[in-house]
Formats: sequence, structure tokens, C-alpha cells
Amino acid sequence: MCYKVRVKILFVSSEIVPFASSGGLGDVCAALPKALSRKGINIIKIMPLYGCIDREKYFIEPTGIELNISFSNSTYLVKIYSQTYENITTYFIQSDVFFNRENLYVDEYGDYDDNFERFLLFQKAIVGLIDFLNLSIDIVHCNDWQSSLIPIFLKYGTQGKLRVCNEKTLLTIHNLAHQGVFDSKKFYLMQLPLSCFSDKILEFYGNINCFKGGIIEADAVNTVSPSYAKEILLEKYGNSLDGVLNNRSDNIYGILNGVDYERWSPNSDSYIDCNFSINDLSGKLKCKKELQSLLNLEHKENVPLISMVSRLTSQKGLDLLFESFDELMKKDIQIIFLGTGEQWYEDQIRDLEHRWPEKVVAKIEFSSSLAHKFFAGSDIFLMPSTFEPCGQSQIFSMRYGTIPIAYNTGGLSDTIIDYPRKGSTGFLFETFNTFSFLDKINYSLDVYNQKINWTKLIKRAMKCNFSVDQMALEYINLYKKIISN
Repeated sequence: MCYKVRVKILFVSSEIVPFASSGGLGDVCAALPKALSRKGINIIKIMPLYGCIDREKYFIEPTGIELNISFSNSTYLVKIYSQTYENITTYFIQSDVFFNRENLYVDEYGDYDDNFERFLLFQKAIVGLIDFLNLSIDIVHCNDWQSSLIPIFLKYGTQGKLRVCNEKTLLTIHNLAHQGVFDSKKFYLMQLPLSCFSDKILEFYGNINCFKGGIIEADAVNTVSPSYAKEILLEKYGNSLDGVLNNRSDNIYGILNGVDYERWSPNSDSYIDCNFSINDLSGKLKCKKELQSLLNLEHKENVPLISMVSRLTSQKGLDLLFESFDELMKKDIQIIFLGTGEQWYEDQIRDLEHRWPEKVVAKIEFSSSLAHKFFAGSDIFLMPSTFEPCGQSQIFSMRYGTIPIAYNTGGLSDTIIDYPRKGSTGFLFETFNTFSFLDKINYSLDVYNQKINWTKLIKRAMKCNFSVDQMALEYINLYKKIISN
């Protein structure tokens, strides 16, 4: 069904699959515009042209448009590139100075020192492009702190001159923990009125807080799950912005992330060794065998293969897992890791592999093909995040019949029904400590050995529908509400 809604959306993100991505943000920011377009929404995407993006592979070509972007006493040349695929145009902001790098945000030493300047240029260039092309935009949809200043620049202009702002703005919070906080000495680069550097807009304990400014100035704000929309109003999850968020609570909405089941389906997945379905799970056993072989693990059909595919950061509950690991290794299980992240966590996981080489495998890398194999071939998926705005990995794992064990928080609460409740699809532990975590794992292992009950659990999980199309409908309704207001 095609929903003919008169909406023009400029969709802004610092990462979009397949061009460049560091995780779930890139996946969502690819799937949502695609689903919106299918429903008749006129949408344009825009992102930086990083050095790692293969321009030839994706047919990205120069438009001939060049913009001079001012940073107070400095001016930088920006070139605009574009690509059109499946009736959606993506614009790319190109700058040799700021984006001609292999990585998106970090190098081997940590965050780039000039990330503020990089994404300041990106956002100023977007407003400049809107004006240059005289685009008639209904809503500029911003995602995370890297585009959260756009509502401010649309209102105040990019060079200290007021701008007639005809566009409405929506700011989506994918993870409030990353706020874009920078030294106040850089405020002059923004060329905004001095009044913007106050506790009413950008000032945050003497620094600039990009997310704070966007939350205050956007017409509406949403998170990527209903539970997280409520959690961020609490001091525990508000990351010092709970007061600001409570002041905007009437305009904060929770929309659960969806996934693109065209990319994530065991029926047709080209990355996995054998396709399978709810009606024929034999392929899943073959995927498990092939995965064990690939990772040089002994093939044990009836021993639980437990996986974790994740960014390796404290948010993902790795400290809790490490504290529990000696006890876990007393069990007849195999545990496999896939992901990259903070050096300390990478080293700790390598050490686990070194201590238990017959039961633990660590693949410290980012690999989409391996991720698909992990989801398809594992029995249990670990996701003990301390907080989770939405999470997609648990949704992927359920689609592939790999049962999640997760902390009852945020989007994990919204997507997993705890066993043995009616309609159960996974396991949730209630208290964030080793006792509760290990107790839930032990319980899941007991259920795993009840083959009839485990098979029923697998099939319920695989039937879950968190389609991006449902997510798109909810965003369309929110767009309508923003426009009508």
C-alpha cells in the first residue's frame, strides 16, 4: 500500500549503510528512508563523503556545486556529490580537510581532535545547500549529536545573520551517552549570537553541548524505543540532560527501531552456509556446524554455542560478563565474540580466548558477513547492556532463531518477552549483577536441554515482526503531527 502524504524530508545522518557505518545508526538510517520512500514520502538523504567510501562502486558523482563555509576568520571549500538509487537521492558533503580519512570518528588514539569542526562544517554546509538549491523542505530529520546543531543554524543562520526558517525539525536520539560536548573556546567558530551560549541553549557546565542545543531547539525529539523515551527522563539514564529533557517531555516520542528483513532473513541470506525457516530448522544445525568449523571449535551439536556481536564498550555489559566468566567456564558451553571497540576490552576478550582456547573464540574485527554467520549458527545470544536505546542485534538474533539473554532495559524490554511468559521470545534478567545474570544463563541452559520447549521458543522468536515498514508508519504520523503544529 502506498501512502500519498505531502511530506518532503531531508534526512541527515553522519553514517548510512552501505556507504559508511560504525554500527546500528548506519543500518537504521538506511532502512528508514527506504521504507518511507516506498510509502510515497519524498525524501533526500545527506551525509559526509568520508575517505573510506568507494565512489566508483556506489556511482557517487560530483554535482558541480561548491560552497564556501565560514568558521569566523576561516573559510573552507565544500564540494557536493550525489548518488540516486531506487528513487532516493543521497547528497554527500566533501571536504579534503575534514573528511578525507579512512575512519568516521576515531583513529588509533581515540576520537579525532577536530570532530567538533568536522561536524560543524557538515551541518553548516547542509543549511548552505538548502539555501543554494532553494529546497522546499517540510522537515529536516536530524540523527544524533553530529547533526543536532542544524535546528539552531536553520533559525539563526550559519554566519551570524538571522535566517527565515520555514523548515520544521525532528531530532532522533539514538544514544544519549554521546552528546558532542566540546570546549567553549570553540563557540566563536559557530558564528551564532552570543545568547546561544547560555544555559537556555548550548552551554553545559561551561562547555558546548551539541545534543542539548538540538533537544531545546528542535520542533520535536524522539528516541528509538518507547521505554528509552521514558528512561531518559530519569536521572539514572538522562546523562545530566534529564532536566532539559523533562522540560520538553510533551514533545518527546518513542518509536521502536525496525530492521530491513530483506537483508536479515535466514530464508534468503547469502552470507550463511545454509538457508532455513520456521518450518525447516535443519539448516540452522548446519550453520552451527559450519560456524564451529570456521572458528576451529570442536563440533558439538548438543552443546550451546553462545555468541556476542557488539561494539566492545562498557555500555554493552562486558564488565559484568568478565566478572561472571570463571563460573561460565564451568559449564559445557562454547562462547564466541565478534566486534571491535575500546582497546582494554579487546585485550580482555583476547585474554579469555587465550585462557580457554577450546571453548572461547574472539574475532576482534568488524565483519558484516561474519555477523550474519554468528546470528545464524549460534544457539544463544548475549546482550547484557547496561542501557540500550533500542538495540538491533537482539532483533537480528531472534529472526535467526538464536535466543537472546539481555538486561531488562530500554529497547531490550520492548522487543524481548521473558521466558516462560506467554509468547516468550528470550530471557531478561532484572537486576544488573552477576548473581542475576548467571541465574538467567543457568535457567536458559536448562530450557535449552528441553528440546521440545527450546524448539517452540526458537519458532516464537523467529515469528517476531519488527519490520522497518511499521517504524516508517509511526514516523509518518510523527511528521504529520510536527507539520500540523
